[in-house]
Amino acid sequence: MPKGKETADKEQRNRGIKEPPSFARWFFGHIFSVLRRHGSVVGFWVGMGYIARQASLAFIAYAGKQSNASLALSLMSNVNFVFTGSIAISGLSVSLYLRERSQHRNTRKRLAARITELEIKIDPTRTSSRLTEEGLTRKEDK
Repeated sequence: MPKGKETADKEQRNRGIKEPPSFARWFFGHIFSVLRRHGSVVGFWVGMGYIARQASLAFIAYAGKQSNASLALSLMSNVNFVFTGSIAISGLSVSLYLRERSQHRNTRKRLAARITELEIKIDPTRTSSRLTEEGLTRKEDK
């Protein structure tokens, strides 16, 4: 390597000027950047294509064939799906209700002291409702 080029390279490095990457590094860097940016969309559509292909193979395999066994299987699968779906939705509804109720009680607990303080500040002669921190009636009042 000529001596002049070596000193020019050192000067560029000292000034913070980087050498351009090799073509392979640049090319694959851009390919992986595009994959990272759009990989989830590509994965989704590849998955959808795979599902469509499998469905078309199933339709081709059963095209024109009818039997009592397939009719019974179809009927049972519909009943099973409806039963499973209703159980899943019921369970989801109950769990969401319980979560919402618990969060509501926690919020009332968190704000109880502040509300009492504001009530006393606004009207010191006001009598308390004597609810619990959770906003429920006391056991003595039941």
